[in-house]
Amino acid sequence: MCLMNPLTQRETDLLKIITKHSPITVRELTSQFALSRETIRKELITLENLQLIERQNGKVSYIATAENGKLIQSYGILSKPQRRERILKLLEHEKEVRISTLSQKLRVSMITIRNDISALEMEGLVIRKHGAVRLFESSFDTYPKDKKSPFTSKIKILGQHTILHINPGETIFLDGGEVAQYVAKNLPPFSNIPIVTNSLKILELLKERNYAYPVHICGTHADLSSGLFRIGRDQTILPFGKIQKAFICCFSYSNNRFYLHEQEDSGTIELLCSVSEKIYIILESRFMDVHGNRPLEIRKFRDKIQEVLIDDGVGTFRASIQFSPQIPLVLCGNNYTYKNVKKQQYRIGFLVNKDRNYFVQAVHNSLLESAATSNSVSLIIRECEGDYNSTITNLNILLEEGVDLIIDYSLCMESLMYVGDRCLSRKVKLISVDYLAPGAIYFGADNALAGKIAGNKAVSFIENNWNSRVDHLVVLGKYGHEPITRLRISSALEHIEHRLNVKKNAIHSIDWGKSDVNPTQQLIHLMKSIPKDDKMLIMAFNLRQLLASYKLILEHRDIKNTIIVGQNYTKQIEELLKQGESPLLGCVHYNPENYGSQILDLALRMLQNIEVDARNYTELTWIDKSKTRENNPEILD
Repeated sequence: MCLMNPLTQRETDLLKIITKHSPITVRELTSQFALSRETIRKELITLENLQLIERQNGKVSYIATAENGKLIQSYGILSKPQRRERILKLLEHEKEVRISTLSQKLRVSMITIRNDISALEMEGLVIRKHGAVRLFESSFDTYPKDKKSPFTSKIKILGQHTILHINPGETIFLDGGEVAQYVAKNLPPFSNIPIVTNSLKILELLKERNYAYPVHICGTHADLSSGLFRIGRDQTILPFGKIQKAFICCFSYSNNRFYLHEQEDSGTIELLCSVSEKIYIILESRFMDVHGNRPLEIRKFRDKIQEVLIDDGVGTFRASIQFSPQIPLVLCGNNYTYKNVKKQQYRIGFLVNKDRNYFVQAVHNSLLESAATSNSVSLIIRECEGDYNSTITNLNILLEEGVDLIIDYSLCMESLMYVGDRCLSRKVKLISVDYLAPGAIYFGADNALAGKIAGNKAVSFIENNWNSRVDHLVVLGKYGHEPITRLRISSALEHIEHRLNVKKNAIHSIDWGKSDVNPTQQLIHLMKSIPKDDKMLIMAFNLRQLLASYKLILEHRDIKNTIIVGQNYTKQIEELLKQGESPLLGCVHYNPENYGSQILDLALRMLQNIEVDARNYTELTWIDKSKTRENNPEILD
């Protein structure tokens, strides 16, 4: 439909009032316009003929059709709700629309449009960025619930981010929430993580997986209807002592207050928080602005709260308005985290591999903890899949955020050239961790030295205990060794072959990741084919492969004639070293828990234009059976 003749100013004014207050009586219109009833009726005839309005029983109503919506939009007479609804409709068809374009299309001022967008942002419907606006969509919308898993994608992401904060050897508290259940099912093996819980469900999950480490029940009373243990009012001594980290799954958040689930006992949770060193609160965005019945009094231990983890179903704008700036809020998406921090002097972008192995987790945690203690930097974290497309996409998002420096820990070889060139063209400083991009400052291990340490330790044992005899050398690694592993392997073999007489046909390689080979079966076949009294040296260059092979080695080899030398020491390796009959000689340790402070110190010097070395190495430590990290490990330069 189109108008053959434009509306008069009075007709336009009438239509504006009718659309805003529909239905409205003729008497009310005569009063507002100070006109006679007959004059108003004549003016309404035009609008009625155009099928914009209808009259019935003395009332006038606007006919809300899509065609009429476009028409009244062209006249700039949409009501506030209609205008905002129209903005959403326009955004459904366009990925992103400039604010100035919306102002022109809706024939209202830029100020009016900005007010509309602010209101829509508060409702979590749109997101504004660089003079434009787009529909807000959670990164979980396209990730349906996995049929094989009882957990939704939101719970899984929140659970994965929770596990990132748990270091082997720490005592943690898990309540009965869904995220806590995910954590209980997915804590890494050989991690020596004692667990305190008040939930029967958590106990069941730990029993199902034959959890091997201490589990403490908090409370003297069991409530079978809720499946929870409760601490009695007279209980003041807790048998498990100090808790390093408590993870509290809250039901909802409203008006600056967190609420526990209905069945939770506030007294039990608050007592546990009082004996915990650090507290993490976990919340689902769908329970924002929902008033609960069991408030969690966090004022008593506000200083202990490290993070409030929430999925990205809430936008950053809405989060910044509804959460106090004192709350360390972290929005968790499928491939990023956003921390709601005060504006700092420097903004650092952190590209991190999404792989949840111990080493990446330890580096991630150490950098977060170092940044939290800094008064001059804030971190914007983007998580990568380790492939080219994911890495460059997340890099460009960080550059659009206007960061001052990039820390690249994506561990993606294919993207190094792009990352280096892109940062150079944008004049953004770059630190490469473990893999070196062109033009970047390197931080990581001296991999040639790491291989040499492992090789020399193996040789020293063989010379002193086996009379320099080694019949078989087995290399456990990953197929298509990336430069880090390849350099460590070649360096280790170079020093072994230099000092020992190892025949070429005595060197065997077992590779994980090759599509046409089952490495486990290959390893079993190899060990069965070798006499048990032959001397075998196993060099393990990957933590996962070592853990996957360890039990098989014990089953098929005489440990008196077998030694294993590892890389990437962790608490899991420490558990194996503690076993008296373990063939594990020792392990090179890269101290990933110190990466964060060293990288941040390097970043600050670069941001302050202080000259830094092009190559910066982490400390290397050798740990064997007779030494632990607490008992003077051997530090090697």
